[in-house]
Amino acid sequence: MRITRQLLSWSFYDWASSPVPTLHTTFIFSVFFTTAVMPEGGSVAWAWMTAASAFVIAIAAPVLGRMADGRGAVKRCLFYATMIGAAATAGLWFVEPDPGFAMLALGLSALSILAMELSFVFYNAMLPSVAGPAEYGRASGLAWGVGYVGAIFALVVVLLLFVMPEEPAFGISREGAGHIRITMIFAALWLCLFAAPLFLFVHQPEPAPDPDPLGTQFRASLKTAMAIPGMPRFLLARMLFADALVTLFAFGGIYAATVFGFSQTKVLVFGIILNITAGLGAGFGGFADDRMGSIRVMRLCLVALAGLGVVAILAPSEPVFWAAGACLGMFIGPLQSSARAWVARAAPPSQRASLFGLMMFSGKATSFVGPLLYGVLVAATGTERAGMTVVIALLMASLLAMPQR
Repeated sequence: MRITRQLLSWSFYDWASSPVPTLHTTFIFSVFFTTAVMPEGGSVAWAWMTAASAFVIAIAAPVLGRMADGRGAVKRCLFYATMIGAAATAGLWFVEPDPGFAMLALGLSALSILAMELSFVFYNAMLPSVAGPAEYGRASGLAWGVGYVGAIFALVVVLLLFVMPEEPAFGISREGAGHIRITMIFAALWLCLFAAPLFLFVHQPEPAPDPDPLGTQFRASLKTAMAIPGMPRFLLARMLFADALVTLFAFGGIYAATVFGFSQTKVLVFGIILNITAGLGAGFGGFADDRMGSIRVMRLCLVALAGLGVVAILAPSEPVFWAAGACLGMFIGPLQSSARAWVARAAPPSQRASLFGLMMFSGKATSFVGPLLYGVLVAATGTERAGMTVVIALLMASLLAMPQR
Protein backbone atom coordinates (compact mmCIF):
# COMPACT_ATOMS: atom_id res chain seq x y z
CA MET A 1 0.00 0.00 0.00
CA ARG A 2 1.44 3.36 -1.06
CA ILE A 3 1.25 6.07 1.64
CA THR A 4 0.02 9.14 -0.23
CA ARG A 5 -0.41 12.65 1.12
CA GLN A 6 -4.17 12.24 1.02
CA LEU A 7 -4.11 8.92 2.91
CA LEU A 8 -1.76 10.32 5.56
CA SER A 9 -3.86 13.49 5.91
CA TRP A 10 -7.03 11.43 6.28
CA SER A 11 -5.37 9.12 8.81
CA PHE A 12 -4.24 12.09 10.87
CA TYR A 13 -7.86 12.86 11.71
CA ASP A 14 -7.76 9.74 13.89
CA TRP A 15 -4.60 11.15 15.52
CA ALA A 16 -6.36 14.50 15.97
CA SER A 17 -9.65 13.20 17.39
CA SER A 18 -8.58 10.26 19.55
CA PRO A 19 -7.31 12.35 22.51
CA VAL A 20 -10.77 13.88 22.97
CA PRO A 21 -12.59 10.71 24.09
CA THR A 22 -9.39 9.35 25.65
CA LEU A 23 -8.91 12.35 27.93
CA HIS A 24 -12.59 13.23 28.26
CA THR A 25 -14.76 10.15 28.61
CA THR A 26 -12.27 7.40 29.46
CA PHE A 27 -9.28 8.38 31.55
CA ILE A 28 -9.41 11.93 32.93
CA PHE A 29 -12.59 13.98 32.94
CA SER A 30 -14.97 11.09 33.65
CA VAL A 31 -12.83 10.09 36.64
CA PHE A 32 -12.63 13.74 37.76
CA PHE A 33 -16.41 14.05 37.47
CA THR A 34 -17.24 10.92 39.46
CA THR A 35 -14.63 11.50 42.16
CA ALA A 36 -14.50 15.30 42.56
CA VAL A 37 -17.43 17.03 40.86
CA MET A 38 -20.19 14.57 41.82
CA PRO A 39 -18.77 11.94 44.18
CA GLU A 40 -22.28 10.92 45.30
CA GLY A 41 -24.13 9.26 42.41
CA GLY A 42 -21.66 10.43 39.78
CA SER A 43 -21.29 7.05 38.08
CA VAL A 44 -25.05 6.73 37.64
CA ALA A 45 -25.42 10.32 36.36
CA TRP A 46 -22.56 9.76 33.89
CA ALA A 47 -24.24 6.56 32.73
CA TRP A 48 -27.53 8.39 32.08
CA MET A 49 -25.73 11.16 30.18
CA THR A 50 -23.86 8.64 28.03
CA ALA A 51 -27.09 6.78 27.31
CA ALA A 52 -28.96 9.96 26.32
CA SER A 53 -26.13 11.05 24.03
CA ALA A 54 -26.13 7.66 22.31
CA PHE A 55 -29.88 7.89 21.71
CA VAL A 56 -29.56 11.28 19.98
CA ILE A 57 -26.62 10.04 17.88
CA ALA A 58 -28.62 7.01 16.76
CA ILE A 59 -31.40 9.23 15.42
CA ALA A 60 -29.18 11.90 13.86
CA ALA A 61 -26.44 9.78 12.22
CA PRO A 62 -28.35 8.14 9.32
CA VAL A 63 -30.28 11.33 8.54
CA LEU A 64 -27.15 13.49 8.46
CA GLY A 65 -25.29 10.83 6.47
CA ARG A 66 -27.96 10.77 3.77
CA MET A 67 -28.07 14.57 3.69
CA ALA A 68 -24.28 14.79 3.35
CA ASP A 69 -24.28 12.28 0.48
CA GLY A 70 -27.06 14.06 -1.38
CA ARG A 71 -25.60 17.55 -1.02
CA GLY A 72 -21.96 16.64 -1.50
CA ALA A 73 -21.35 18.05 1.98
CA VAL A 74 -19.44 15.21 3.64
CA LYS A 75 -16.32 17.29 4.19
CA ARG A 76 -18.25 20.39 5.27
CA CYS A 77 -20.32 18.41 7.78
CA LEU A 78 -17.11 16.90 9.16
CA PHE A 79 -15.74 20.42 9.68
CA TYR A 80 -18.83 21.60 11.57
CA ALA A 81 -18.87 18.52 13.80
CA THR A 82 -15.18 18.95 14.55
CA MET A 83 -15.53 22.59 15.55
CA ILE A 84 -18.55 21.94 17.78
CA GLY A 85 -16.75 19.05 19.45
CA ALA A 86 -13.67 21.17 20.07
CA ALA A 87 -15.67 24.04 21.55
CA ALA A 88 -17.70 21.80 23.87
CA THR A 89 -14.59 19.97 25.06
CA ALA A 90 -12.70 23.20 25.74
CA GLY A 91 -15.71 24.49 27.69
CA LEU A 92 -15.19 21.76 30.29
CA TRP A 93 -12.35 23.92 31.64
CA PHE A 94 -15.03 25.88 33.50
CA VAL A 95 -16.21 22.82 35.47
CA GLU A 96 -14.87 23.04 39.02
CA PRO A 97 -14.74 20.25 41.65
CA ASP A 98 -18.08 21.12 43.17
CA PRO A 99 -21.53 19.48 42.78
CA GLY A 100 -22.89 22.84 41.64
CA PHE A 101 -21.03 22.34 38.34
CA ALA A 102 -22.44 18.86 37.69
CA MET A 103 -25.11 19.95 35.18
CA LEU A 104 -22.63 22.09 33.23
CA ALA A 105 -20.26 19.12 33.09
CA LEU A 106 -22.96 16.74 31.91
CA GLY A 107 -24.33 19.15 29.29
CA LEU A 108 -20.98 19.99 27.73
CA SER A 109 -19.89 16.35 27.88
CA ALA A 110 -23.03 15.28 26.04
CA LEU A 111 -22.44 17.89 23.32
CA SER A 112 -18.80 16.84 22.94
CA ILE A 113 -19.72 13.17 22.67
CA LEU A 114 -22.50 13.95 20.17
CA ALA A 115 -20.30 16.03 17.87
CA MET A 116 -17.28 13.74 17.96
CA GLU A 117 -19.30 10.59 17.32
CA LEU A 118 -21.17 12.17 14.41
CA SER A 119 -17.89 13.39 12.91
CA PHE A 120 -16.97 9.76 12.24
CA VAL A 121 -20.00 9.27 9.98
CA PHE A 122 -18.45 11.77 7.57
CA TYR A 123 -14.83 10.83 8.24
CA ASN A 124 -15.43 7.13 7.57
CA ALA A 125 -17.26 7.97 4.33
CA MET A 126 -14.05 9.55 3.02
CA LEU A 127 -12.04 6.30 3.21
CA PRO A 128 -12.71 5.42 -0.48
CA SER A 129 -11.34 8.86 -1.40
CA VAL A 130 -7.88 7.93 -0.14
CA ALA A 131 -7.51 4.16 -0.84
CA GLY A 132 -8.64 1.46 -3.25
CA PRO A 133 -10.98 -1.40 -2.25
CA ALA A 134 -8.11 -3.89 -1.98
CA GLU A 135 -6.42 -1.60 0.54
CA TYR A 136 -9.36 -0.63 2.76
CA GLY A 137 -8.28 -2.95 5.57
CA ARG A 138 -4.72 -1.63 5.72
CA ALA A 139 -5.80 2.00 5.26
CA SER A 140 -8.40 1.71 8.01
CA GLY A 141 -5.93 -0.11 10.26
CA LEU A 142 -3.30 2.54 9.61
CA ALA A 143 -5.71 5.28 10.67
CA TRP A 144 -6.81 3.44 13.81
CA GLY A 145 -3.16 2.77 14.67
CA VAL A 146 -2.23 6.41 14.14
CA GLY A 147 -5.17 7.36 16.33
CA TYR A 148 -3.99 5.19 19.19
CA VAL A 149 -0.46 6.58 18.88
CA GLY A 150 -1.97 10.07 19.03
CA ALA A 151 -3.82 9.13 22.20
CA ILE A 152 -0.58 7.82 23.71
CA PHE A 153 1.28 11.02 22.91
CA ALA A 154 -1.54 13.12 24.35
CA LEU A 155 -1.67 11.05 27.53
CA VAL A 156 2.09 11.27 28.00
CA VAL A 157 2.11 15.03 27.42
CA VAL A 158 -0.67 15.79 29.89
CA LEU A 159 0.86 13.39 32.41
CA LEU A 160 4.27 15.08 32.24
CA LEU A 161 3.09 18.68 31.88
CA PHE A 162 -0.01 18.87 34.06
CA VAL A 163 -0.96 15.83 36.14
CA MET A 164 2.30 14.68 37.77
CA PRO A 165 4.30 17.88 38.44
CA GLU A 166 3.84 19.68 41.75
CA GLU A 167 3.83 22.89 39.71
CA PRO A 168 2.03 22.23 36.41
CA ALA A 169 3.28 23.87 33.22
CA PHE A 170 2.26 27.31 31.96
CA GLY A 171 1.48 28.57 35.44
CA ILE A 172 -1.58 26.34 35.82
CA SER A 173 -2.56 25.97 39.48
CA ARG A 174 -3.58 22.75 41.17
CA GLU A 175 -6.13 24.75 43.12
CA GLY A 176 -9.62 23.93 41.93
CA ALA A 177 -8.17 20.96 39.96
CA GLY A 178 -6.81 23.33 37.33
CA HIS A 179 -4.18 20.76 36.35
CA ILE A 180 -6.98 18.33 35.45
CA ARG A 181 -9.37 20.80 33.80
CA ILE A 182 -6.63 22.17 31.50
CA THR A 183 -6.44 18.79 29.79
CA MET A 184 -9.77 19.53 28.13
CA ILE A 185 -8.42 22.69 26.50
CA PHE A 186 -5.36 20.70 25.48
CA ALA A 187 -7.55 18.04 23.81
CA ALA A 188 -9.57 20.69 21.93
CA LEU A 189 -6.45 22.46 20.62
CA TRP A 190 -4.89 19.14 19.60
CA LEU A 191 -8.04 18.30 17.63
CA CYS A 192 -8.09 21.59 15.74
CA LEU A 193 -4.38 21.53 14.94
CA PHE A 194 -4.03 17.99 13.64
CA ALA A 195 -7.39 17.82 11.83
CA ALA A 196 -6.25 20.63 9.51
CA PRO A 197 -4.41 18.40 6.95
CA LEU A 198 -7.59 16.51 6.12
CA PHE A 199 -9.47 19.70 5.29
CA LEU A 200 -6.54 20.97 3.22
CA PHE A 201 -5.57 17.89 1.20
CA VAL A 202 -8.41 15.31 1.05
CA HIS A 203 -10.95 15.66 -1.74
CA GLN A 204 -14.67 16.03 -1.11
CA PRO A 205 -16.56 12.90 -2.26
CA GLU A 206 -18.80 13.47 -5.27
CA PRO A 207 -22.40 14.41 -4.43
CA ALA A 208 -25.21 11.93 -5.07
CA PRO A 209 -28.24 14.23 -5.39
CA ASP A 210 -31.69 12.77 -4.75
CA PRO A 211 -34.87 14.83 -5.35
CA ASP A 212 -36.93 12.69 -2.97
CA PRO A 213 -37.77 13.93 0.56
CA LEU A 214 -35.23 13.06 3.23
CA GLY A 215 -37.53 10.47 4.80
CA THR A 216 -37.92 8.69 1.46
CA GLN A 217 -34.15 8.79 0.95
CA PHE A 218 -33.58 7.26 4.36
CA ARG A 219 -35.99 4.43 3.63
CA ALA A 220 -34.21 3.85 0.29
CA SER A 221 -30.85 3.67 2.07
CA LEU A 222 -32.28 1.21 4.57
CA LYS A 223 -33.67 -0.91 1.73
CA THR A 224 -30.27 -0.85 0.01
CA ALA A 225 -28.55 -1.92 3.21
CA MET A 226 -30.96 -4.79 3.80
CA ALA A 227 -30.31 -6.08 0.26
CA ILE A 228 -26.52 -6.30 0.75
CA PRO A 229 -25.56 -9.90 1.68
CA GLY A 230 -24.66 -10.12 5.36
CA MET A 231 -25.44 -6.47 6.09
CA PRO A 232 -28.50 -7.02 8.35
CA ARG A 233 -26.59 -9.46 10.57
CA PHE A 234 -23.53 -7.23 10.54
CA LEU A 235 -25.58 -4.22 11.68
CA LEU A 236 -27.05 -6.28 14.52
CA ALA A 237 -23.60 -7.54 15.55
CA ARG A 238 -22.18 -4.02 15.27
CA MET A 239 -24.99 -2.75 17.51
CA LEU A 240 -24.13 -5.28 20.18
CA PHE A 241 -20.35 -4.92 20.20
CA ALA A 242 -20.61 -1.13 19.99
CA ASP A 243 -22.79 -1.23 23.12
CA ALA A 244 -20.05 -3.25 24.81
CA LEU A 245 -17.26 -0.87 23.77
CA VAL A 246 -19.23 2.24 24.71
CA THR A 247 -19.69 0.79 28.18
CA LEU A 248 -16.04 -0.24 28.42
CA PHE A 249 -14.74 3.17 27.31
CA ALA A 250 -17.18 5.11 29.48
CA PHE A 251 -16.43 3.18 32.65
CA GLY A 252 -12.98 1.65 32.19
CA GLY A 253 -11.19 4.42 34.08
CA ILE A 254 -13.93 4.60 36.70
CA TYR A 255 -13.73 0.80 37.17
CA ALA A 256 -9.96 0.90 37.70
CA ALA A 257 -10.26 3.79 40.15
CA THR A 258 -13.07 2.32 42.24
CA VAL A 259 -12.21 -1.41 42.23
CA PHE A 260 -8.41 -1.25 42.41
CA GLY A 261 -7.97 2.23 43.85
CA PHE A 262 -6.09 3.63 40.85
CA SER A 263 -4.98 7.22 41.30
CA GLN A 264 -5.45 9.70 38.44
CA THR A 265 -1.79 9.19 37.50
CA LYS A 266 -2.10 5.40 37.52
CA VAL A 267 -5.26 5.58 35.41
CA LEU A 268 -3.30 7.61 32.85
CA VAL A 269 -0.40 5.15 32.82
CA PHE A 270 -2.89 2.32 32.34
CA GLY A 271 -4.42 4.29 29.47
CA ILE A 272 -1.03 4.73 27.82
CA ILE A 273 -0.33 0.98 27.97
CA LEU A 274 -3.80 0.16 26.66
CA ASN A 275 -3.38 2.53 23.73
CA ILE A 276 0.06 1.12 22.88
CA THR A 277 -1.34 -2.40 22.58
CA ALA A 278 -4.44 -1.12 20.75
CA GLY A 279 -2.27 0.73 18.22
CA LEU A 280 -0.19 -2.39 17.59
CA GLY A 281 -3.35 -4.45 17.24
CA ALA A 282 -4.91 -2.03 14.76
CA GLY A 283 -1.78 -2.06 12.58
CA PHE A 284 -1.51 -5.86 12.44
CA GLY A 285 -5.27 -6.15 12.16
CA GLY A 286 -5.29 -4.09 8.97
CA PHE A 287 -2.98 -6.57 7.22
CA ALA A 288 -5.01 -9.48 8.62
CA ASP A 289 -8.20 -7.86 7.30
CA ASP A 290 -6.93 -7.67 3.72
CA ARG A 291 -5.72 -11.29 3.91
CA MET A 292 -8.34 -13.06 6.05
CA GLY A 293 -11.37 -10.86 5.50
CA SER A 294 -13.10 -8.43 7.83
CA ILE A 295 -15.62 -10.90 9.26
CA ARG A 296 -13.00 -13.43 10.38
CA VAL A 297 -10.97 -10.70 12.06
CA MET A 298 -14.02 -9.36 13.88
CA ARG A 299 -15.10 -12.82 15.09
CA LEU A 300 -11.60 -13.56 16.41
CA CYS A 301 -11.52 -10.21 18.22
CA LEU A 302 -14.91 -10.77 19.86
CA VAL A 303 -13.83 -14.15 21.28
CA ALA A 304 -10.57 -12.71 22.61
CA LEU A 305 -12.23 -9.63 24.13
CA ALA A 306 -14.87 -11.67 25.93
CA GLY A 307 -12.27 -14.03 27.39
CA LEU A 308 -9.96 -11.25 28.52
CA GLY A 309 -12.92 -9.32 29.90
CA VAL A 310 -13.81 -12.23 32.17
CA VAL A 311 -10.22 -12.28 33.44
CA ALA A 312 -10.32 -8.53 34.14
CA ILE A 313 -13.61 -8.80 36.05
CA LEU A 314 -12.49 -11.77 38.14
CA ALA A 315 -8.94 -10.43 38.62
CA PRO A 316 -8.00 -11.12 42.25
CA SER A 317 -5.11 -8.67 42.20
CA GLU A 318 -3.94 -5.54 40.47
CA PRO A 319 -1.18 -7.23 38.37
CA VAL A 320 -3.72 -9.63 36.83
CA PHE A 321 -5.97 -6.69 35.98
CA TRP A 322 -3.02 -4.83 34.40
CA ALA A 323 -2.14 -7.85 32.23
CA ALA A 324 -5.73 -8.49 31.08
CA GLY A 325 -6.33 -4.81 30.37
CA ALA A 326 -3.16 -4.46 28.33
CA CYS A 327 -4.05 -7.51 26.23
CA LEU A 328 -7.58 -6.18 25.62
CA GLY A 329 -6.12 -3.39 23.52
CA MET A 330 -4.69 -5.84 20.99
CA PHE A 331 -8.23 -6.73 19.89
CA ILE A 332 -10.16 -3.47 20.30
CA GLY A 333 -8.40 -1.72 17.41
CA PRO A 334 -8.82 -4.49 14.79
CA LEU A 335 -12.49 -4.95 15.70
CA GLN A 336 -13.31 -1.31 15.00
CA SER A 337 -11.02 -1.04 11.99
CA SER A 338 -12.42 -4.14 10.28
CA ALA A 339 -15.99 -2.92 10.78
CA ARG A 340 -15.14 0.28 8.90
CA ALA A 341 -13.36 -1.63 6.13
CA TRP A 342 -16.26 -4.07 5.69
CA VAL A 343 -18.82 -1.30 5.21
CA ALA A 344 -16.52 0.63 2.85
CA ARG A 345 -16.29 -2.45 0.62
CA ALA A 346 -19.99 -3.28 0.79
CA ALA A 347 -21.51 0.21 0.38
CA PRO A 348 -22.49 1.55 -3.06
CA PRO A 349 -20.33 4.61 -3.89
CA SER A 350 -23.35 6.93 -3.96
CA GLN A 351 -24.47 5.97 -0.46
CA ARG A 352 -21.31 5.58 1.58
CA ALA A 353 -22.08 8.32 4.12
CA SER A 354 -25.66 7.02 4.29
CA LEU A 355 -24.53 3.48 5.12
CA PHE A 356 -21.89 4.69 7.53
CA GLY A 357 -24.72 6.64 9.12
CA LEU A 358 -26.67 3.39 9.39
CA MET A 359 -23.58 1.76 10.88
CA MET A 360 -23.46 4.57 13.42
CA PHE A 361 -27.20 4.09 13.99
CA SER A 362 -26.64 0.40 14.65
CA GLY A 363 -23.85 1.32 17.01
CA LYS A 364 -25.91 3.87 18.90
CA ALA A 365 -29.54 2.79 18.60
CA THR A 366 -29.28 0.72 21.75
CA SER A 367 -25.91 1.86 23.12
CA PHE A 368 -27.70 3.49 26.01
CA VAL A 369 -28.53 -0.07 27.12
CA GLY A 370 -24.97 -0.94 28.16
CA PRO A 371 -24.32 2.19 30.27
CA LEU A 372 -27.87 2.03 31.62
CA LEU A 373 -27.55 -1.60 32.71
CA TYR A 374 -24.11 -0.84 34.11
CA GLY A 375 -25.59 1.92 36.25
CA VAL A 376 -28.53 -0.27 37.33
CA LEU A 377 -26.27 -3.17 38.33
CA VAL A 378 -23.85 -0.92 40.21
CA ALA A 379 -26.73 0.78 42.03
CA ALA A 380 -28.29 -2.59 42.89
CA THR A 381 -25.13 -4.42 43.98
CA GLY A 382 -22.84 -1.62 45.10
CA THR A 383 -19.92 -3.04 43.09
CA GLU A 384 -18.46 -1.99 39.75
CA ARG A 385 -17.52 -5.62 38.98
CA ALA A 386 -21.19 -6.51 38.54
CA GLY A 387 -21.68 -3.60 36.16
CA MET A 388 -18.82 -4.72 33.94
CA THR A 389 -20.43 -8.14 33.30
CA VAL A 390 -22.71 -6.30 30.85
CA VAL A 391 -19.71 -5.94 28.52
CA ILE A 392 -19.10 -9.70 28.38
CA ALA A 393 -22.75 -10.49 27.67
CA LEU A 394 -22.88 -7.99 24.79
CA LEU A 395 -19.65 -9.27 23.23
CA MET A 396 -20.91 -12.86 23.20
CA ALA A 397 -24.25 -11.82 21.74
CA SER A 398 -22.40 -9.93 18.99
CA LEU A 399 -20.36 -13.04 18.15
CA LEU A 400 -23.57 -15.04 17.71
CA ALA A 401 -25.09 -12.38 15.46
CA MET A 402 -22.01 -11.80 13.25
CA PRO A 403 -22.39 -13.14 9.68
CA GLN A 404 -20.21 -16.11 8.79
CA ARG A 405 -18.51 -14.37 5.85
